[in-house]
Amino acid sequence: MKPRENREKVMVRARMRVDASWQDVCILNVSLHGLGIQAARPPGRGSYVEIRRGGHLIVARIAWSKGHRAGLRSQDPIFIRPLLREQATPSPSTTAPQSTVERRRSPRSPSQTHESSRQSGRAMEFACFALIACALGLSAFGTVEAALAKPLEQISLALK
Repeated sequence: MKPRENREKVMVRARMRVDASWQDVCILNVSLHGLGIQAARPPGRGSYVEIRRGGHLIVARIAWSKGHRAGLRSQDPIFIRPLLREQATPSPSTTAPQSTVERRRSPRSPSQTHESSRQSGRAMEFACFALIACALGLSAFGTVEAALAKPLEQISLALK
């Protein structure tokens, strides 16, 4: 039997994704290839999960689950220090958007959703009108060119 890896006790908030659902978890301990977590509904043994903390992602398999606690095993090494330094909630001064990591943290009221949809619709409408205007312009250019090509050719021949 292999000896247990050294664990560092921590208490770090993170998010866990199982299938398509997210839930809050608390990381209780970390080793080079494992985590101990506490969650409201930990998944069953053998399930694969994603643990996200800020910009860090850990893909792991549930090794054991009992009550609200579970042990996770990761194939890739887990670097403890960067994980601990990462902020759980993005600060307002952060310039890079964190929407891909924590979509639920961005506030979305119905009026914001409506305004965003309205702006997207206006942008698509503008793009369609611009495309139609370009097509009509090219068509008009072709028509004018065809109408003037024969008389200009006759003038050219007459001037030679």
